[in-house]
Parts: sequence; C-alpha cells; structure tokens
Amino acid sequence: MSFLHRTAVLLVVALLALALLPAVAQGGQHLLEERAAPAASTQGTFALVSSFNDGGTYASYGWKVLTGRSPAISSSVNYFGEPSLKIPAGSSVSNSRSVVPGGQFISFQVAVSSPSSTTLFSIVNQAGEQLFTVGVDGAAIYAGTSPASLSSVGNAPSVSAYPANWVYLSGNIYDSSTNKAFSWTAQLFVDGSSSYLATVSVPAAYQYAGVELSVPSGQKAAGYATGVVFSSYEIPIYIPGYNPMEGYGQGSGLLVSNLKPFTILQATMTLDNWNVPEGGILSYQINAMNYYGATRSSCVGFFQLGVDLNPNGHISPWYVPGKNCFAHYFLHSNNPAVQPGFLTPQGSKLQLSIVDSPANKTITFSIVDLGVSTSSGNRYWNATIPYNGTDFYASYTQLEFQPSSSYPISQYYFNGSMSGLSYGSTPSKLSPLNEDYMLPFTLNAPPGWSFTYYNNQTAGYRQIA
Repeated sequence: MSFLHRTAVLLVVALLALALLPAVAQGGQHLLEERAAPAASTQGTFALVSSFNDGGTYASYGWKVLTGRSPAISSSVNYFGEPSLKIPAGSSVSNSRSVVPGGQFISFQVAVSSPSSTTLFSIVNQAGEQLFTVGVDGAAIYAGTSPASLSSVGNAPSVSAYPANWVYLSGNIYDSSTNKAFSWTAQLFVDGSSSYLATVSVPAAYQYAGVELSVPSGQKAAGYATGVVFSSYEIPIYIPGYNPMEGYGQGSGLLVSNLKPFTILQATMTLDNWNVPEGGILSYQINAMNYYGATRSSCVGFFQLGVDLNPNGHISPWYVPGKNCFAHYFLHSNNPAVQPGFLTPQGSKLQLSIVDSPANKTITFSIVDLGVSTSSGNRYWNATIPYNGTDFYASYTQLEFQPSSSYPISQYYFNGSMSGLSYGSTPSKLSPLNEDYMLPFTLNAPPGWSFTYYNNQTAGYRQIA
C-alpha cells in the first residue's frame, strides 16, 4: 500500500502536483513516498500562534485593539472546548507577534463562529491596511483584497466534523510571479484541504506584517475566533492523488525551527473507537527525524512508529527504520506485507516511544498496549535497529489514509487522541512539545476529518475522522 509522508509544497504547488505522482501499491506492502518539500532553511521563518487555551488575556496573546471595544476571551463559546476571542460588533484587533516580513510564502488558519454577524479575518501590512480578507457570515464565505471588495466564494460544507456554527478556514498566500508579470495569489480552503474553495489575486500581499480580526459596524452580534496560526510554514496542502493526512509538528523539510537535539520521543495514543471496512488503509503515528530527515524531504533519517486501524477491533503495529520507505510489522523476518493485527478493546491506550541509544548505536521502537494484559504484563511490541547517525531534531504526528482503499474515505471512522507528546535525552526529564512548535498541517484532508486543536496542558490533541 502507498504510505506517504506528509507533503509540503512551498512555492510551486502546481508544478509539484504534476511532477510528483503517488506511490503505487506493490505486493501488499506499505511503501512510503518522500515528502515533496525542498531542503528547508529556517532563516526568515516565523509562526504566530494564538489559541487562547493557556488562561491569558487577549493582550498576553499579542492582540491589540484597533477600533471599538476591547475583546474578551470566552469559554462559553468554544471550539472543541478551546476558548475563543469574542470580538464586539464595530471592533477590530490586530496581532503581529513573531511575524517576519519579506518572505515569498505565508500560510494561515483560523476557526470562526459567526452565526449572527459577519466576522472578518485579514492579512495586513505595517500600516494596518488589509491585503487579503476572508469573511464568515453563518456558513457563507466571502473573500477579497479588503473588506470593501469582498465577494461570495461559497459556503462551508453542510456535513463536516467541525462543531456547529464553527468554520475552519486555512489558506496559502504566495508569490506566483512569472518573468512577465508580478503576481501574488491566495488559495483559500474551508473545513479541510481536499479542494480549494477559491483562489484570489492579492497583488499587495508581499507587504504582509500581521493579521486582524474584526466585526464591522452595523452588525447586531459579536463574532468569535480561535486557533489563529499565521506562519511561513505551510498549513493546508492540496495535491490530487496523494494520501489524505493531517497532524501537528515540523520536519521532512517543512520547518520554522528545529528542536534541540534529543534522543527520546514518546506519546500516549488513545484509540477511543474506530470502524473500518478494510485493513492497512487508515493509520495513526508519530515521527522522529535526525538532522538530515528534519531538513529534507527524504526517507533517510525518518523514523516512524504507529498502528493500522483494522476491521473488527484489530490494530497492526509497525515502525519505519529510517533508511527505507517500508513499514515493518514487528516481525522477525521484517516482512513488509500488511498484517491483520491484534484484537484490542475500544478505548485502549498505547504508549509509544522511539529511543536512540548512542552508546549502543541503536534505535529502539516500542509500543505498549495498556488495554491488553498477559501473564507477563501488558502486551507490547519492541524492535531494535542499528543506528550511528545524529540525534533527532524534529517531530510530527499523522493520521493517514491510503487511496488504494476499495472503499471511499467516508466509510472509515476513527475517534482518538494523542497526549503526552514529549522529547528529551533523559527519561525522567522529558519536555512536552508545545503548540508553538507543534504547528498544524492538513494534506488532502476531507471535511469529515478534524484534528481539533493542540492543547498545551495535555501536550496533545483529539483526532476525528
């Protein structure tokens, strides 16, 4: 089966979509495709992250009042439990924290609830002038270069995994100039990234310096927004034919920053419930990368650990050993054929760890199933491979679907979560991965999926499919 790394396309989306084809299923094997990102530099990168889940004030998250009344953080109007920023009618707020102007590519996400008003999200320049604006009025979506130029571009999907009265917006804005014409273009997505909602010409977007949230004068009610991310890192990705996937983190050539070198990555995966018609198609996993794998789109230096979610309550644990693109199913023969797996109860918790042991020149992959006990303790899977490379420098998570399925993606259901995502080099002193590093990404993700929001308190997030 094709097993594709999360794919990043920074400035040449159309060209890469033509040039890079998905892997072909070969003999029942999980074959990984390299992520289509160029070697990344962290020079000039940035990430403004504002999710209102750490108990601060609007000012502590970097927001400043431009017009009207001050906003307030609301827990009663929330996004999967995440508090939101309430913007009164006739008011606007802006944020430029951490933004580095002058790049060739920017990306954003924001969740908006505006059932009784119109709420606007804008990219602005240093003078506060709007360069690109998206408006949400109930389920109706508008876009243009400014509030005065908005036109209808469509509606949010009527069937979606997102909460009622909430719309998840994301987009890429990039230099699409040719040698004959200067041009910047915005690609807008709503509730996923399985297709564009609209493309908009935004010639002045190169002046970007921050973002703005506003509810125009004359509206009868406040608007609400949360989960704001504005970054040089690509969030929504659309390449027809590639594996749908989404998750949090950085690496495989798509970076804002590297982590400090570490040798241990661990997480707790909770499998609340799932119902799938075919095995070897839907999987959930964590990834650790050495320096080469962090900064390049490559199967080299890419270490992956996860499970297939299989029919009848089965899971099939596997790992990827960092020097090829095949998943190995914890068999002594390292047979890459897809395995039917093992029965585990709905609601099982799995403890996952990837551990580099420099003194032993090995990497060990381990999964412990806390939902199944045996005479010698909880069921577990371990595998150790030889390794003599650098420490790890990056990590991200994935839910992934294989398009080789005989059934449509809508027939695969999963509810679960990641928590306790942490890293370090001393088992007793691991550091949680926080939202400033764990940036969101969606690749061909349908509206029936949602990765909710990244919660610093749990160092994790809920995943719905």
